[in-house]
Amino acid sequence: MSALGVTRGDMLLIAALLTLCAVSWLLIRVLLPAPRYVAVRVDGAEVARLPLDTDTVYTISDGNTIEIAGGGVRMIAADCPDKICMHTGRITRSGQSIVCVPNRVTVTIVGGRSADAYDVQTG
Repeated sequence: MSALGVTRGDMLLIAALLTLCAVSWLLIRVLLPAPRYVAVRVDGAEVARLPLDTDTVYTISDGNTIEIAGGGVRMIAADCPDKICMHTGRITRSGQSIVCVPNRVTVTIVGGRSADAYDVQTG
């Protein structure tokens, strides 16, 4: 290893950093609750609240259809011209949204960690 310029101390530092990363990832996964439901809004009014842990297909009005599967949600059908909402893909985290502007539809994952919670506190 000394031919590469890597010392025993370097290896210990790398191992410590990898261990710290793994422990941090596990703590975040355990301490932050999973998102709980999908809020569907049309013209700003909530029309449906669907559980995120139950696989289902839901038709919004007549123009949009969402699919909830595997802890995520995606728009699978839309009658808008550009279909940008369908290209958003699957969302899985609290606070993420899919928006169909022409049809005035918003699909948002709600629950788990609050979207308006503070990340840090200074003082």
